[in-house]
Amino acid sequence: MRSPIYNISIYRFFTNLFFVLFLSVFTLSFSQNFSQVQVKAAPVKSTLLPEIANLSEDIVYKANRKGNAVKLDIFTPKNAPAGQLLPVLIYVHGGGWIEGDKVVHADNYLETTIAKLMTKQYAVISINYTLLNDSTHFPLPLEDTKDAVRWVRKNAEQYHFDTNNIGLFGASAGAHLSLMAAYTPDNTYLGSPELSSYSAKVNYVIDHYGPADLNKLFYTKLGTIPVALIGLMSKKIVGLQENLVKGISGYDIRKEQDRAIDYLKTISPINFVSEGVPTLIVQGNNDKIVPLNQSKKLHRKLNRAKIQNSLIIVDGGVHGFGTTDKAYLDNLTDEMVDFVISQKK
Repeated sequence: MRSPIYNISIYRFFTNLFFVLFLSVFTLSFSQNFSQVQVKAAPVKSTLLPEIANLSEDIVYKANRKGNAVKLDIFTPKNAPAGQLLPVLIYVHGGGWIEGDKVVHADNYLETTIAKLMTKQYAVISINYTLLNDSTHFPLPLEDTKDAVRWVRKNAEQYHFDTNNIGLFGASAGAHLSLMAAYTPDNTYLGSPELSSYSAKVNYVIDHYGPADLNKLFYTKLGTIPVALIGLMSKKIVGLQENLVKGISGYDIRKEQDRAIDYLKTISPINFVSEGVPTLIVQGNNDKIVPLNQSKKLHRKLNRAKIQNSLIIVDGGVHGFGTTDKAYLDNLTDEMVDFVISQKK
């Protein structure tokens, strides 16, 4: 007979894998469009930002290791004085590492944040990265994220970027990538040879409901959950767990559990906090996709390492903040912008 502790672990495992069911059943994106089950209308591209910002779209910043072009969009203030250097914030979208894109949608807090940063004379870059599938695994999306920072430095003169002031902002899976890119040593995860001579260092990182400990998130140490435990739904859930771990790590959790666990340790931000940068963590206390404990654990580890950081807990906030009222979100974006400005050198 299984112990109560084991049964609790099973329950938590399924809670943490709820986001996988979202991807499978509802085909919902995690973060970039911040859509929720309640939102039935398809998100539309922002029309506000092209009115208030100069927009350069679909710029190829690299070819990945599979030879595919990877692109970004640049937003710059229309009223920027000639020759003024612009601090840069790079946005990394969510989508469970398997979907999503760089498009900024209307009427969400990402659009609001970018609009506010335009008034502060910042450049904002929204990037695509290599998405995972059966044959595409880490570290490709992490290489892309770090290469985006390198691309900024390579092209600083052309776009008037201030290379002394670069930050990363990610949501969900994009927050995980942003944390890893910000915390790992500069000479790691080299992607494009054309960019490898440039630094990927950033001044700060903003983490919105990002996974910080992938083994805890996926409960990989339990291995694959036995089918008999939860009946007919179990085959789907077990298969989804296997596929996501395989997509990220390249390892089969049934046959290579220890290797999968060891690899996920190497791409979990909590294991790199000693080299961290100032970090703003934002998460709701009603997040059923990435548990709040992920952010709390990162916050505690950063405190122990004496790395400047803050944790903002959004009361009642779900994953993506889709149920949070606009006034609350407006205050939240003000806090984010204040944090960004506070890090300017």
